[in-house]
Amino acid sequence: MIKGFKRLITIALCSAIGAGLGGCSGGASDSIASGQGAAGEAVILPQDKDGWVATWVGATLNSSEDILPKSPTLEQSTCRMQFKASMGGEKVRLSFSNEYGEELLPPGSDMELKSVHIARLVKPGSPEIVPESDTKVTFSGSESVTIPSGEIVTSDEIDFVIEDLEYIAVTVSFGSVPEFPACHREADCASWVAQGEKQGESFTPEAWMWSYFSFFRADVWAKAGECSLVCFGDSITDGSVSTFNGFDAWPDLLAESLILDGRRISVVNSAIAGNAVTGGWGVAARDRFERDVISVPGVRYAVILIGTNDIPGAQTDISQQLIDEYRAMIDACHSHGIKVLAGTITPFMSNEWWASELHEGIRTSVNDWIMSGDSGFDGYIDFSSALSDPERPDCLFPEYDSGDGLHPSVAGHRRMGEAAIEAVGEFLNGL
Repeated sequence: MIKGFKRLITIALCSAIGAGLGGCSGGASDSIASGQGAAGEAVILPQDKDGWVATWVGATLNSSEDILPKSPTLEQSTCRMQFKASMGGEKVRLSFSNEYGEELLPPGSDMELKSVHIARLVKPGSPEIVPESDTKVTFSGSESVTIPSGEIVTSDEIDFVIEDLEYIAVTVSFGSVPEFPACHREADCASWVAQGEKQGESFTPEAWMWSYFSFFRADVWAKAGECSLVCFGDSITDGSVSTFNGFDAWPDLLAESLILDGRRISVVNSAIAGNAVTGGWGVAARDRFERDVISVPGVRYAVILIGTNDIPGAQTDISQQLIDEYRAMIDACHSHGIKVLAGTITPFMSNEWWASELHEGIRTSVNDWIMSGDSGFDGYIDFSSALSDPERPDCLFPEYDSGDGLHPSVAGHRRMGEAAIEAVGEFLNGL
């Protein structure tokens, strides 16, 4: 990774696609261990009970000085974060992270949440909430919780109705905070911070950022047959260069389409900008796959499109290495009853950091394998063809290019959404 070019190096797509017409079939349980039978065969768990299903995910990594609020800082301040729910439910629970272990968080680097509230937003991109919707979130009955270094906590179930595709605010008053807390950076939507503990209407922002801090997942209590679809990847999936506060990255468009089409499938986005299969920003994709796909509540489908960030540093052909890693992800999904699709890696030959015959050869080899009948994927979305310039297929079509030859523009995300909606629909209809 070349630190000076962080916006360029945040690509790779991974999306999770899927769902049955009248509900969801197959699947993983909340417990990873329950996904294996005695002989190691896949166990398809019955979808005959109500349960928790993720409606929003912001995959975490360690933060850095450049994204942390300075005045005020997070410590002893309140941060209001917004998200767009996918599928609604009658109850909600929230999860918060203080991960990354002792190598990044020395012993004693606990995180204190003094209070947490959830409310409806008046509109996206604004910190204003609907006052009567403001609801306290508790942890084992307490309004505060301390998260030990390297740990995750999940709230009690909260009687708070979330509607499909609704905009929600989560407001966290922090006490002590590690030097570099867990975050989801470059979220392409605003979060706001104010000094002191200021919940409800008393919250008046003093600064804004474009990252989530500690808060990383919202689950809803779902009815039998409802499930989640995980989008797993890097900046292209994460929404880089989509409309700020617009919630119009291609996974958002897929989520809206499925819900409006009557499919009870929650699309969640486990992408991390800059992530790569074997490295990149945050925990490498191969190492976070269990946390960010397999363990997502209610997951029944996944689409993997990642690898672009592995390519620019390659000095030799790494296509087989990437394929081997994809196969491990496929095996992990199938062993937990998850149907997994792939997205083809999108063109990049008009970007100076990626462009070379070697790198294009890697991309082409991986894409050919994805679209072959022997990959092991349950299907694929040909994002490469959807975004490519017909006159030069190794480059993005000008209208779909954000300007760096790598990331899709708003129109590019729209085109990707169309491709995903079409491919996912065909896949689901064939189940």
